[in-house]
Amino acid sequence: MMPRLFATVVLLALASAANACRFAQDAQPEQWQAWSSLLFAADVASIELDQQKSLDVITVSVVETFKGPPGAAATLLVPTRMWASCRLARPLAGARVLVAINPNGDTLLVPLTQTYSERLRQQLSE
Repeated sequence: MMPRLFATVVLLALASAANACRFAQDAQPEQWQAWSSLLFAADVASIELDQQKSLDVITVSVVETFKGPPGAAATLLVPTRMWASCRLARPLAGARVLVAINPNGDTLLVPLTQTYSERLRQQLSE
């Protein structure tokens, strides 16, 4: 019984990670709005590796808030495995990114273009 339960939990975790990856790559503005409690455009100020916890500690300067209270800066903790498993590029200092944080505290961070920023603004005004 126990091996079956463990296998089920592992499969659910893998499916959840796969869904998050697909979401991060393909989400439309309205999906970002629905998923997140905080959503903002930011410039990456620094990125450091916390090797003990396998996390990237990313400090960003908030440029524009799409959802949630306005802020000037944020420090994000992102599992280092996310970049490779989701086939996302690890951002470099100076990169413009879209940051989404859901009510559970899960963070997604993807590159942000001016065109996509405009689409997010348009979604807000509807």
